[in-house]
Amino acid sequence: MVGNTFQYFLLTITAFISITTWASLPPPPVNQYLGIPDSRFMEMTYHTCLSCHGDPIKAIAPVKSGYLPDRHHLRVDTPIDEYSASPYPEKSPDGKHKCITCHLLDWVEDSSRPLGGYFQFAQDPADAQFRDCLNCHAQEENERGELIATVHHLTDRAQQANCHICHGSLINDPNGDHRIPDPANNPDDEENHYDISLTTPWPGIGFYDSRVQLRSALEANFSYKLDIPPSPSKEQLRKKEQAEAQIDYIMENFDPPLGETGRRMGNCTYCHYTGTDDISGQVVHINYVNHHGTGVGQPGSGSVHSCDLCHQPSAPPDFTIRGCERCHGMSSLHNIEYDAVGDGIVVGEEEPYFGHIGNQKNCDGCHKNSQNEMVSASRDILATGATIIPEISEISEASMTAGTSTRLILTGSSFTNATISQTGAETSEYTSWLRLVKTDGTTIDIFPDYLSSTHMEVTLPASLETGSYNLAVTKSGSFSENGVSSTTINFLVIPDVTIDEISCDGQVITITGSGFGSYLDSNDSGTSVTNGTGFEKCTVSSWTDSKIIANCHSNIEGPVSINSIFGSSTTNAQCKTDQPKWWEIWSWWSSWSWSRR
Repeated sequence: MVGNTFQYFLLTITAFISITTWASLPPPPVNQYLGIPDSRFMEMTYHTCLSCHGDPIKAIAPVKSGYLPDRHHLRVDTPIDEYSASPYPEKSPDGKHKCITCHLLDWVEDSSRPLGGYFQFAQDPADAQFRDCLNCHAQEENERGELIATVHHLTDRAQQANCHICHGSLINDPNGDHRIPDPANNPDDEENHYDISLTTPWPGIGFYDSRVQLRSALEANFSYKLDIPPSPSKEQLRKKEQAEAQIDYIMENFDPPLGETGRRMGNCTYCHYTGTDDISGQVVHINYVNHHGTGVGQPGSGSVHSCDLCHQPSAPPDFTIRGCERCHGMSSLHNIEYDAVGDGIVVGEEEPYFGHIGNQKNCDGCHKNSQNEMVSASRDILATGATIIPEISEISEASMTAGTSTRLILTGSSFTNATISQTGAETSEYTSWLRLVKTDGTTIDIFPDYLSSTHMEVTLPASLETGSYNLAVTKSGSFSENGVSSTTINFLVIPDVTIDEISCDGQVITITGSGFGSYLDSNDSGTSVTNGTGFEKCTVSSWTDSKIIANCHSNIEGPVSINSIFGSSTTNAQCKTDQPKWWEIWSWWSSWSWSRR
């Protein structure tokens, strides 16, 4: 335990030295420690794809790790969804991914071959372009030839607005059931929904520059009270007067202070603005460019969404924080904080500008829209219920072999955090566990063997089924009964290629076992059966995940090998071709006659 403690101490010290030396303080731009960088993932090339997906440990973003061919091969025999990047879905006989729905084949005539020829890949597997991501994951252009959508947001999960599958709890699903306290949609629920006030954040600073625009936006927000019938009731008149007084109060006192970031407080762009991150060198664009650069809702991008996904013309009103809260709700924003030192987070007691709730300066940056010192949100309100969203920075393994338990070590931040009651009398601790979600929706929760704020160790059971999983650190919390989760990382459970038995019928062998995967009858496909030390290829007539039938064209004796898309397996076979009956009689007679001499 002493060794482990020392190891964790070194991790903490290293994190502290690294972060205090390399940090963009004060912003903009915000430090790019959490989630996916605030940037445009456009103008992609094969090499820029590999800069993240080829080496996930050094990637600038949390990406789906794992050997890329394995990730794709595990999709074989899974349904081809409507927004799949598969280039040849029409070649599938059953609507599921096959080798031929991704790889185009050519027939090459060769009279020396038993079938008069053979198949080969249309593109040479030795060519770097053979695995060019953009062959399938095509970037969309508008009529002017401008790239308008990142490939990441043309997937099925993005088109269904299931943003949490990749982003975790750092953003909300736009069509989710999280709370947006907009009374226009809930006029009778005054306890949980309230009007915009002087402490309500704005998306940008444009309202400071244009008082006309500010009043127009306020009137749009209060329209459900201002728009009354010709013969209103006393209650309707009372609410209209109340709304007019609230608008006048905001207009009179709206004067966001100029803060130490060099920008005015009370809005998102106080911190979230353009610049270059000192740590990663990542260029951070303005919010307008970042959001439009996703391609979500952009006309001509192929997205099912429209501009209304963000800019609803009705409720919540356009260009106010209520519209932004469709994706950036309180259940997300009020749980975001990076553990800059690695010693756990205490709400309100952290260094400023590493999140939203670590310091009173963070609260002021969002909520302080007046020179009045008393106008802002207080960190004390959040200290009683903040469940900090965890973040994974590294995992020890990107895959495991089915049937063998695996020790997995994760490092990151905010795997645990404590909250203190407003009286200071009670402390609650929120702890994390590992969650694996398979592509079919199956959820598996695994609780850690060891857990600290920056370190988790878990044992993955040998019983995990083969397939691709979304891996995340999940934490229970007060804002959501399902807890909050980190951004996801792809984790693979690879089949164990195993031969159980080989039986023979003449020159035909039947191999049973598991993990054989799929077969592609093509040169250099990586799938084959070979016989003997000379590695003579057998002709495959049937291939399933657990059974192969092949003709080896000769006596079968010695090593028989299976080469599959997931690996190889070899075992010895003792099969000789059946001899004619006359040979058996001759052998018997010869043996008998010699014995009589």
